Amino acid sequence: MMITEPVLDDVSTVLNTPLLELGDVTITPLLLIEIALFFVALAVLSALVRRRLIKFLFRRSKVDEGTVHATTRIAGYAVWVLGFLVGLPMLGVSLSNLMVAFGALSIGIGLGLQKIAENFVSGLILLLSRPIKVGDRIRIGDVTGTVTDIHSRVTSIRTNDNIIILVPNGQLISEQVVNLTHNDRVVRFAFEVGISYESDPRVVERCLLEVAEADPGILAVPAPDVLFVGFGESSLEFKLRGSTSTMVHTPEVLVSRVNFAIWERLKAEGIVIPFPQRDLHIKQVPVALVAPTG
Repeated sequence: MMITEPVLDDVSTVLNTPLLELGDVTITPLLLIEIALFFVALAVLSALVRRRLIKFLFRRSKVDEGTVHATTRIAGYAVWVLGFLVGLPMLGVSLSNLMVAFGALSIGIGLGLQKIAENFVSGLILLLSRPIKVGDRIRIGDVTGTVTDIHSRVTSIRTNDNIIILVPNGQLISEQVVNLTHNDRVVRFAFEVGISYESDPRVVERCLLEVAEADPGILAVPAPDVLFVGFGESSLEFKLRGSTSTMVHTPEVLVSRVNFAIWERLKAEGIVIPFPQRDLHIKQVPVALVAPTG
């Protein structure tokens, strides 16, 4: 079935019907369709650039995951910015008209979109200054987990329970954040244990070092050490310190495994781990509590 010329004229008339005047640009259905197709093409191009850049960077073994993510995310934003600056004028939308639209948008930001703008800017700061990057182990408030993605508005954090928590980017900039792996992937853990006063501290030190040296998750360099931290009410207090790079994201597993090994090693050596005790010394028994004799 062929489309007749009157039908084409009607379609052309509908597509070119003025809807809105924005400066010296007339908004028509045809212009809206062109802009929509432009955005789709820009999104596809941005995704393609990021995918190619990821493949290129991953060929370089020294580039870490956080650097790859930040670089590709910024490259995607750059494609969008360049697309706006180059593509929209080709569609007949001048930059001066865009400034008018942005001026209207700023009113909306002032009325209720401050948080969205704040989180977007904070996301750019995270990507550029990189105080936090993908793959880092962080703690913010009661949340501890691994950064999996930094979006334009929120950052995804995966906990050890495989739960994804979305934290606003502004919160990561304004609040105190503990980054356990900011400089490198080596984190030191401390394992505290109390020993009976009847035990030889040097024997305890040797046993704890043997436990650390036998655990595959604790590094030989830097070497583990043992601190005799004090004299408790019921025990001698020791602290075994060891570093790991493979168990950073599963610290509970490492702590549990080392505690089991410490218990077994000390038990085999005959060293007692005491529980809190209290000794009561009664100097004088009240007369009313003494049972009558005879």
